[in-house]
Amino acid sequence: MKKISVLAQLILGVTFVFGGVNGLMIPLGFEAIVPVNPQSKFAILLSQTNYIFIVQKVIELLAGICLLIRKFRLAAILALTPIVICIVMYHLFDDIKNIVIGITVLLCYVISLFNYADRIKWILKDEK
Repeated sequence: MKKISVLAQLILGVTFVFGGVNGLMIPLGFEAIVPVNPQSKFAILLSQTNYIFIVQKVIELLAGICLLIRKFRLAAILALTPIVICIVMYHLFDDIKNIVIGITVLLCYVISLFNYADRIKWILKDEK
């Protein structure tokens, strides 16, 4: 299971480093490698909202780097939680034809998170 978790973290790392760099190209005035879905009003609006979009893409980039260099992996995975949820929701409600992307990201995320279940249980432990 450890090897599968490392592979899932590498896939997440590459995905989010690419997504972060690709997304940050837009507000910097460059053409994105993979452009925003032109049929999605939500994606277009989000990419034009720099104060949200830039923060999201910087978090993706930093978390992806942390996963690839294998430092602060749990912090990176936890930082990606809302982003992964948004990716799945976006594909579920606005881009269903590419739901495989959302499912793949979610699956890699869950596998990566499962590797740290003991630490997460400790964080969530109720102290009475």
